[in-house]
Amino acid sequence: MKRVFIVPIIVIAILYGEIAAPVRSVPLASAAAVPAQAVALYQAGLAAKLANPAEALKDFARAAKLAPQWEQPVYAEGALLASSNFKAALPILMHALQLNPRDDTVWNIIGWGYYVQHNFRAAEEAFHNQLALAPNNPYGEWGLANCYADSRVRQFALARTILLRLTAATPLRALALHMLAQLPPDAVDAAFNPNAPISYGDAIAMALSYHSHVLAAKAVPVHAGNGQTPGASVAPYVWFAAAHGDLNGLSIPSFSAPAPRLWIALLLARLYGINQFDYLRPFALTDMAGVSVDDAMYVNSLLATGIMTTIAPGRFAPAAAMTRAQFGALIAHANSVMAKPRQPSQWLSPPAPTPVRRPWIYFFSTSSPALSAQNADLAANRSNISAVGLTDYPFIADFPSGSARVREAIDHTRYLLTALSAGPAVVQELKLAQTDGVRPFLVLANYNDATNQPNPQIVNQMLQHAATRVGLVQEVAHIVAAEGLAGVTVDFENIWPKDRQVYVTFMSELHKALQAQGALTMICLPERVMSTGGQSPYAYAALAQQADLVMLITYDEHTPNSGPGPIATLSNDQRVIQYALQQMPASKILLGAADYGYNWSGGSAQEISMGQANALAQARKAHITLDPASYSATFSYRSASGTLHTVWYENSQSIAAIARLVQTFGLRGLAVWHLGSEDAHFWSALKR
Repeated sequence: MKRVFIVPIIVIAILYGEIAAPVRSVPLASAAAVPAQAVALYQAGLAAKLANPAEALKDFARAAKLAPQWEQPVYAEGALLASSNFKAALPILMHALQLNPRDDTVWNIIGWGYYVQHNFRAAEEAFHNQLALAPNNPYGEWGLANCYADSRVRQFALARTILLRLTAATPLRALALHMLAQLPPDAVDAAFNPNAPISYGDAIAMALSYHSHVLAAKAVPVHAGNGQTPGASVAPYVWFAAAHGDLNGLSIPSFSAPAPRLWIALLLARLYGINQFDYLRPFALTDMAGVSVDDAMYVNSLLATGIMTTIAPGRFAPAAAMTRAQFGALIAHANSVMAKPRQPSQWLSPPAPTPVRRPWIYFFSTSSPALSAQNADLAANRSNISAVGLTDYPFIADFPSGSARVREAIDHTRYLLTALSAGPAVVQELKLAQTDGVRPFLVLANYNDATNQPNPQIVNQMLQHAATRVGLVQEVAHIVAAEGLAGVTVDFENIWPKDRQVYVTFMSELHKALQAQGALTMICLPERVMSTGGQSPYAYAALAQQADLVMLITYDEHTPNSGPGPIATLSNDQRVIQYALQQMPASKILLGAADYGYNWSGGSAQEISMGQANALAQARKAHITLDPASYSATFSYRSASGTLHTVWYENSQSIAAIARLVQTFGLRGLAVWHLGSEDAHFWSALKR
């Protein structure tokens, strides 16, 4: 370990006046109060002390003899002699104190003299005597800090406490910062044990004491989240960290308990300004089960930037504690990494995402807007649209009974109604997609047209019994073949947890049947940002294995019944993607996107397309802003009757940001709800 012993040079520099010396707390005696010859000798000594210290000592001694009650020459003689012969200087300095007991600078000289002799207890006592006469004197505190920081004393916590105070506006700020950087990071107090597990409090103190941008400590209340107060050795560092927001969001169960590696990672992330999005692909860690996705993302970011290391390939051990020595080495390593931080584009954990030359653009075709408008949109943008999902294949049991019976007679099906019985406009849409090279998909959904809500019961009825489940798979495969469809999109929403495993079984059987005839299988999954421990009805990884494409539903954060707010939050999209990447390959993922919004007034809202929103803002002379928290577009206006309206929607800027996520994470593309609501700016945004 590096020895901390930088002070003697500084001591000599102070004594010889090469740097700022301690300011004396008593005024010089008036020349009129002593013989003129004594004053002349004293002034001659001051002039000669740098060039001829021996002659200066003689002048000071003669002046003191001529004026035995005058303290100034006695002090000057003792201070000058202390740099070469402290033993001889000590009685002279004590005599100066007898002449003027209030002269605190004499104690400063005595303290440094004892320090150079390695008599640290006497030095500490001298500096304390100085501070008793001149409280908060920076030179007295500097002397104490040097005593405590000496490698033979090892009271580093006390040294840090003083040095942090000196980093405020004091003449010794630069020296204090220099010494802080030299303190060993692997020791916090005199009871140094390098093999002891690092505690929460010690981790804060060690990290901050060695962290390169520590500038000052502020005595603010400590908010540990549990009402505990840290020990005296770490309190200044907790104050500092709290004052600068470094502990925001960090719980500290006990200041004395061993700190786990996961908590240490989160602390370092905050200290070094690393966030969970500073990497592009996650590591395949084998022991991060149960850790929240945000915490796991922080760990991956620190691993990707090189600030932390794994304990073995692919292992992080979030619950394991580090020793003090290990943590000290980690802090030193982190400082070296961040001295020349890599650019964010380099913060990649292998493999890097494969650039997407032509992302998939999948649109859902729904009951709104009018099919004529959707068909016109499909014809106009067919070169940009990869696939269209037709939602005209409902379960017979979920469709209004009168209409269902009419269509049933046309389709001759048992479970589903088909596009062929939905009317000429739907048939035209299907043929238009086939003609223009857009892949048409059958959307198999549990949406109940009577209640306008997802129906989990129909999923349970269809999947729990093997005969019904197999019959549904066979009917879907038959419809795909008969109508020339490219694939099937399964969108079972709000299903019951008891159907978790049978849903996987159904998807496996459907995927196998569709593969046999060259059709694709796509599944829609609700957004998720962390593991549910198997409690969710959606087994992410298992379902993804039984599909060629996976749509992540990341929109409708706010609905007509929820009150105003963004349709989707960009940072939430990122978290959803990053969790999904731990469960499935990026090449399968279609990120959900909305091309609409809602216009709220009172307690409800009406859907509004991108074009309608922009036209409304222009007509009402409303200012459209991009909300910085969600990166969604919003504006407000009052109707002619004075009713306040609030609009949130996706515009070209928010769509461009969503599209960039596809490239950033190497995803397959976007799945957009729904055809006909986008405007020309939507397509230009995809190309940014």
